[in-house]
Amino acid sequence: MTERVLIVGTGLIGGSVGLALRRRGDVHVVGFDTDAANADRARDVGAVDEIAADPGLGSQHADVVVVATPVGEVLGAVDAIARAAPAGTLVTDVGSTKGTIVAQAETLLGPERPFVGGHPMAGTDGEGVVAARADLFDGALWILTPTESTDSSAFRRVNTLVTGLGARTLALDPDAHDRLVARVSHLPYALATALMSLVADDDDARVFGAAAGSFRDVTRTAGTNPRIWHDILSTNADAVGREIKGMVAKLETMREALERGDLDTVDALIDSARSARRRLPLKGERTPADPITVEIHIPDRTGVLAEVTTALGEGGINIEDVWMDHTAAGGTLRITVDGRANAEAAIGLLSLRRFRATVLEEE
Repeated sequence: MTERVLIVGTGLIGGSVGLALRRRGDVHVVGFDTDAANADRARDVGAVDEIAADPGLGSQHADVVVVATPVGEVLGAVDAIARAAPAGTLVTDVGSTKGTIVAQAETLLGPERPFVGGHPMAGTDGEGVVAARADLFDGALWILTPTESTDSSAFRRVNTLVTGLGARTLALDPDAHDRLVARVSHLPYALATALMSLVADDDDARVFGAAAGSFRDVTRTAGTNPRIWHDILSTNADAVGREIKGMVAKLETMREALERGDLDTVDALIDSARSARRRLPLKGERTPADPITVEIHIPDRTGVLAEVTTALGEGGINIEDVWMDHTAAGGTLRITVDGRANAEAAIGLLSLRRFRATVLEEE
């Protein structure tokens, strides 16, 4: 049976989701965009099969809804879906901030229409559906943000959907997600903006002429859509503010060391940064798949799935697949991870939270 997926927002990410889904061939993709021209372009480039008149009508016959609007428009779309979608409709999003979105989306949709928050850590310098690519998510990290209310089967369906697009998944608590992306995504944008603003204030044309590749690399995100970043920064202001304070403290340490001629401190900062940067994976790097299943005995209590998935996410362990068998007294949760080392690490992390877990050996 062909699955019907509604994509609300047919820009770069929504368009890429549509292209990746249609690459599979077993999905009927419906698109909606507040800009009708964008929706038409999405159909023209093959990202959607048909266009919906509005998100509510489009969701009435959808099995899954992916909200791919700018952050500031996510909850408006979710509200329209909540008013029209039948019970059982699965809803997810691709927003760059999660705390507020997840909490309010769960309230709007209720338990009848399960919501699983998501955030693909992927993109290009291009904008709009014309820059969309079917392979955009291949090897990319896609963070999922389950909560105490997240249904295990809904989480599995979204996890399967995302990995089917080519992505790797990592489960994090919504607030932990917002702290993480504040450091690795939102702070770099703030720094790029501040640096370009500093150069603009000088209004020295020689600076622009002399700027080398490293300057372009550092300031690349300052050229992206300001409307999108307005929404992102405003909805993650506390976490971004803390990261900016931390960055200012690092810069002050270097400034003070330079002023007093303390080159040992400067060298220590440089060496520490150089060593840390070597830990970054190469672009597109993926570990060869070696699926190992870990079996976890779980009690019957609210939020147990979120406890397990976020514990592993905070330990940096990607969940390739998840399955849960319920009983009156609790049940069994099976997760698949990549490689025995990750399996052993998962067991160690879970034991700290008093879960009994073992590797399920092949017979």
